[in-house]
Order: sequence, then structure tokens, then C-alpha cells
Amino acid sequence: VRAVADALAGTGVPLVLVPSGTGNLLARHLHLPLGPAEALAAGLTGEPRALDLGRIEGDGFPAVHFTAMAGAGLDATMLEETSDRAKSVLGWPAYVLAGAKGLRTPRMRLTVRLDGGPELRRTARMVLLANIGTVQAGAAPVPAAKPDDGLLDLAVFDPRGAGGWLRAAGVLLRAKRRGAGGPDTRRGDTGGGPVEFHTFRHAELAFARPQPREIDGDPVGPGLRLTAEVRPGALTVMLPARER
Repeated sequence: VRAVADALAGTGVPLVLVPSGTGNLLARHLHLPLGPAEALAAGLTGEPRALDLGRIEGDGFPAVHFTAMAGAGLDATMLEETSDRAKSVLGWPAYVLAGAKGLRTPRMRLTVRLDGGPELRRTARMVLLANIGTVQAGAAPVPAAKPDDGLLDLAVFDPRGAGGWLRAAGVLLRAKRRGAGGPDTRRGDTGGGPVEFHTFRHAELAFARPQPREIDGDPVGPGLRLTAEVRPGALTVMLPARER
């Protein structure tokens, strides 16, 4: 999906999304049918809708677009450690098991600069650059992210110990109940806690040591840098027609 979206970015040629992977994050977020026949029928009889894309580059890989999320740290380690066999047997829960192993890795040190603003220094277990907010099983690691608001969202996760992860889960649950656009999910005023949120149009992330990185679930190798920007309305997707 990411590769096709990258090729179609800015062309106006519509994408019909037929989910057939393990996560299918974009399809789930857009509430598309997960059955191939139903998804194809919905797309071919649907309506075009313009969605944002993220454009990202880093040391070691060229600029590409992403539809859902990119990140560094624990999430990338989880994706690297999940085998094709585990995914075929367990489905998406295989990622959870791999993520548990990744908790033994040390936290990262990084600097963040958003939209030309001041440099922010942080420690983190993982960082997510998000165009959508939800993942499997209804979880919402970046609750306010929307694929059609002209913005991308940054989430910095830095929980410490089991209690920190529980507090992080509480932050995410409160934000999800509050709904997209709630005050402390879009302005970064959760800073200093286990999860911190920001929105941006352009972001520069620099890591003190090489970190595993991923783009829409594809590992791209460790590196020291990520630069991302939003491309508003760059992808046209066919979605089921709205009832009138």
C-alpha cells in the first residue's frame, strides 16, 4: 500500500484499497471492508476522497511517502523482530510478542525541531510520526491524528517501568474518549509525562545513536536522522459512498 501510494502521490489517480496484509492500518482507520471482494466492490462503486500523506527521508534511504505511521525505537524493533512465520500463524498479535522482547533495549536520546521552532531534547522508548491514530484491536497510540487535516502528529513515548506504561495507557484512553482534537492531544501539553503529543507540518528528528526505524511497517535500517513533512490531500482514495 505504501509503495503504491508513493507512486500515486500528487497524480490525482485514485487508489482502491484491498486489504490483504497483517495490519491493514489504513484500511482499518478508514473503516473499509477487510474482505477482498467486499473491499474491491466498495472501492469501485465508491467516491474519491483526498487524504494527506507524510513525506519522510533519513540517512540511508531516499525520500518516500507514508500513509499511516513512521517511527523509531521500540515500534521499529518490534517490526524487525517479527518473523513472517509468526505473522502467518498468529496474525497481528505476533507484533505484541516481539514488542515485549524490545523492552530490554535502552531508551534513546534525541532532539526534535518542529516547524522551525526551538530544539526540544527528549529521551524516549519510541517516537511515532502519524498520519492516522489507530492500529489493531482498536488501540490508538496517537488518538488525534487524522489523515485529512493537513497536519501530521508526533508522539514521544517515554514510560519508565510497569507503572509508566500503565500511566501511558491511561493518557491514551483519556485522549481517545475525549475525541480527536482534544486539548492535550494536539498541543503537546502532556510534556514531562509518559506520552507527549505535538502536531506539525515539518519535523526534524536527530538521535544520539543509530536507532531502528520503520515506515508504514517496513523496517528501513538503523540511522541517526528522520525528517518528515505533510503533503495535504496528496493521495486520492476511493471510499464507500456516503448515504444521502
